[in-house]
Amino acid sequence: MLRLIPLQTLVVVAYLAIAFTVPRAVDSVVLSFTLPSGAPWTLTAGGLLVAIGLVLLYLEVLKSVRATMASLIDHGLSLMLFSICLVLFIVLPQAGTATFFLILVMSLIDVIAGFTVTLAASRRSVDVGTGF
Repeated sequence: MLRLIPLQTLVVVAYLAIAFTVPRAVDSVVLSFTLPSGAPWTLTAGGLLVAIGLVLLYLEVLKSVRATMASLIDHGLSLMLFSICLVLFIVLPQAGTATFFLILVMSLIDVIAGFTVTLAASRRSVDVGTGF
């Protein structure tokens, strides 16, 4: 049952938990060091959430390769998550940031890629059967 929940939900919940509990914590520095070029590099909590979200987005695309009823439910839930994120982005001041916008875009890509990959996988399985 937990496999049906979109992985992007973890990033959205983590962002909202940080944004509502500690103001401006999303912009706080998590990691900072100097590159060999001499340029300073810092990673904020928001940047870390976006990086984690990208990894989870990749895993979501891998999950969508299956053309099963469970994957269709997962896509529907991903669409609901995108809709919720869009409303939060528009309505809540805590979600009206560049970091949350990138999370919103990743959620949209999850929806589009999920339906596209599942459709392509199901077409491939149908095409294999028509040659006989």
